[in-house]
Amino acid sequence: MSEREYIVSVNRGVDLVAFNQEMIASTGTGAIPGRNVAVLNARATNTRITHYDLTDAEAETLRADPRIFGVDLLPELDPNTGIGFGAIQEGDFTKTTLDRGNYLNWGMRSMNEATNPYSGVNASAGGYNYTLDGSGVDVVIVDSGIQADHPEFQDAAGASRVQEIDWFTASGVSGTMPTAHYTDYDGHGTHVAGTSVGKTYGWAKNAKIFSIKLNGLQGSSDPNVGISAADMADVIIGWHNAKPVDPATGAKRPTVVNHSWGYLRGYNTVTNLTYRGVLKTGTDIDTAAKRNAFGLYPASGASIGATYATNLRLSSVDADVQLMIDAGIHVCVAAGNRSHKIDISTGDDFSNFIAANTGSVEYQKGSSPSDDEAHIVGSIDSAAHGGGLEQKATYSEAGPGVSIYAPGTDIMSAMSTTNKFGATTLNNPYPGNAAFLINNISGTSMASPQVAGMLALWLQINPGATPAQAKAFISTSAKTVKLYDTASVVDYTDTRSLLGSTNRYAFNKFNSSIQMKLGN
Repeated sequence: MSEREYIVSVNRGVDLVAFNQEMIASTGTGAIPGRNVAVLNARATNTRITHYDLTDAEAETLRADPRIFGVDLLPELDPNTGIGFGAIQEGDFTKTTLDRGNYLNWGMRSMNEATNPYSGVNASAGGYNYTLDGSGVDVVIVDSGIQADHPEFQDAAGASRVQEIDWFTASGVSGTMPTAHYTDYDGHGTHVAGTSVGKTYGWAKNAKIFSIKLNGLQGSSDPNVGISAADMADVIIGWHNAKPVDPATGAKRPTVVNHSWGYLRGYNTVTNLTYRGVLKTGTDIDTAAKRNAFGLYPASGASIGATYATNLRLSSVDADVQLMIDAGIHVCVAAGNRSHKIDISTGDDFSNFIAANTGSVEYQKGSSPSDDEAHIVGSIDSAAHGGGLEQKATYSEAGPGVSIYAPGTDIMSAMSTTNKFGATTLNNPYPGNAAFLINNISGTSMASPQVAGMLALWLQINPGATPAQAKAFISTSAKTVKLYDTASVVDYTDTRSLLGSTNRYAFNKFNSSIQMKLGN
C-alpha cells in the first residue's frame, strides 16, 4: 500500500524528540516496526507535531499508541474534507433593515447591558459606553485576510493599526511569506476584524491588528495563496514567545487569536448510524426527519462537492490550539453553523457516528480548531424569542462544547472592496469614505470576534492573565438574563434548544475600572 502524508500529534508531556527517533529508526524498535519512516514536515519549532510518510495501516496502528493525541491525513489529500466559514448572508435584516447607512454592530450595545436594551429591532435610548479600547493588546485574525488599508482599522489619529509583519521572520519559523498577504478577496476576514478591532464597529478600538490569511480561506479571485494551517500555529506561537516582557506590567503584550473558520466532512449517503452505542439501520434512519431525531442534520456540502456536510475534528489542529494556550495565547473559536450538538469528551453523544459513503463520520464532536480551554462561541439571533427572552440562532451549534454565546446574526461591520457577498460602493458604502465598504452578515463567525474583542478590553488591564483565568472571567461574568432553552439535551428537532450547553450570554461589565481587575 502506498504511503501518504499523515500529521502525527503526541500528547502533552510526551518527548517528541524521543518519539521521532523511534519513528525514523531502521532498527525495527519503533512504533512502526521494520522500516524507517520518512519525515515530510518536521515542524521544527512545534513540540507536539511531526508529518510522516505512512501507509493507512501504519497510521491506524499509531492511533493505538498511548503517547498519541491523534493521527490525521493531511487535509489537502482528502477530497471529503473541506475548510470554510459558513457565514450567512441574509436579505431581510431585523435589527437593521438595511446593509448600508450609519447602523452599528448591535452586539456591542446588547453585550454592554445587563438587561436587553432592545424592544423588537430598536434599541432603547443610549449608546455603547466604554472606558477601555484594547490598548496594549495584540489581536490576530486568522481568516481570509484583511483589507489593510480599510479606514476601519485606523486609530483615532488616522494611522493604520495593522501590523504588516513577515510572520516567518518574526517567529523564527523556516518559510517564505506569501505575496500580498495583507489583502482580502473574500470579505469574511475584513468583516470579522471589524467586529473585533474596528474603530467604529468593533470593541478593541486601539488594539494592534495582526492578520494571517489562511491557505484555503482566501477568496476565489485571490491571485495569491495564504499561510498553511500547519505553519499558522507555529508562526503565531514563535512570534508570541519572542515578545519582550514589559517592565511596567511584568507581562508580555497579551495575544488574542480569533478563528472564525473550521473543517468539515462531506458525504452523500448514510448506511447506518450508531447513537449512544445503539446501531440504527433501515427504517430507523431512512428519512432526513428520522436522522434529525438523532441529531444528524443534512447540512449542505456543496462547497466541497458533496450532498451533505458536518463538522470535522482534526487532532493535529486541536493540538496546535493546545500549544497556543500553553504558550499563554487566548483563543476564540466560532462554534459552527450546521445546527449540530457539540458534546464534550465525557458526554453521552461525543462518540455518535454514521457510516457514510466517505467513511465513518463522528457528527457531534464539533469542528477543529477546538479545545475545551478555548472560548467556543455560539451565535445569538437578532430576533428575540416570545416572552422577552433572547435566543440562539437556528444555524448555530449548541451543546456542552459551546462555552459562551454572543450576537452573530445581522452584524454590521467592515467589508473588503473585493468580496463574495455582493457588497459594492453603490449599495454598501463605508460612512465617511464611500471608496470603502461595510456589510451586514450572519454566523457564529460574527459571534466569535465579539468575544475576542471584549476579551481584549479585559486583557488591557489584566495583561498577565492566563487563558484559564480569562475564560473563567468570561464565563462567570455572563449575563444573568438567560437565553430561551428547552431544558433538554436531546431536543434536536428544536433548533433553538441549547442541547445542554451552559446558558451564558456574553456580558461586558468593563465600564468601571474599579470592577475590572482580575478576581473581581
